[in-house]
Amino acid sequence: MRTMLQALAFGCILALPTGFAAAADADLQLFGRDVGKEKAYACYARKYTKTHLASHPDQNVRDMMVFVDSHEDEEGAGRQYILGMSVNFRQLKRPYSAYGGCSAGAEGQQALHCGIDCDGGTIGVRIKDRNSILLDIPNGAQVSDDGNEEEPNELPDGAKFGSDDKIFRLDRTNLSACLPLATDEETKAALVAAH
Repeated sequence: MRTMLQALAFGCILALPTGFAAAADADLQLFGRDVGKEKAYACYARKYTKTHLASHPDQNVRDMMVFVDSHEDEEGAGRQYILGMSVNFRQLKRPYSAYGGCSAGAEGQQALHCGIDCDGGTIGVRIKDRNSILLDIPNGAQVSDDGNEEEPNELPDGAKFGSDDKIFRLDRTNLSACLPLATDEETKAALVAAH
C-alpha cells in the first residue's frame, strides 16, 4: 500500500511541472521574455483600416489596445494578471475601457482567461505567434467611459461590440503606448522607463 501511495504521489509531482511549464511558456510568449518572479507588462494594439472595416460592416471596433500587468503574489498564490482594454467604436470619438482580473488559461487553449469587472463578461487571450495575440470576446464585454461617471446603461448606443466583434488579432507594440491603461504611477513610470 505504501509503495502505491508513493507511486501516486510521485506521479502527481511529475504532473505538476507540465502545468507550470505550460504557464511559463505562455508567459514567455505573452511578455516576449522570461519574466521569472519579476513584474511584467505587455501591450498589444491594432487600428483597423477603412478597407478592413468596409469588408466587415458588422464590426463596430475601429481600434483596440490591450495591456497586461502581471506580478508574482507575495502570499504565494502564484502569478497574478490584470487586463486593461481600450476600444474605439466606429461612430464614437472617445475611447471606452474595460478592466478585469485573469487566471492562466487551460493548457493548449488560452494563455489567459479574464473576467471583466462588475460582471462585464469574459475575455480569452490566446497566443497567435511571438508578436501577436488573439483576443476572444464571444459574448461582448461591458465597457465604461473613463471620462464620464455614466452608468453602463447610460452609455451611447454605439458603445457596444457588434456581431462581428468576437475575435481580434492584436500585435505587440511599445509598452509606452499602453500608458492610458496603466492604473497607478509606479506602473506608468515602469512603462516610460521601458521605452
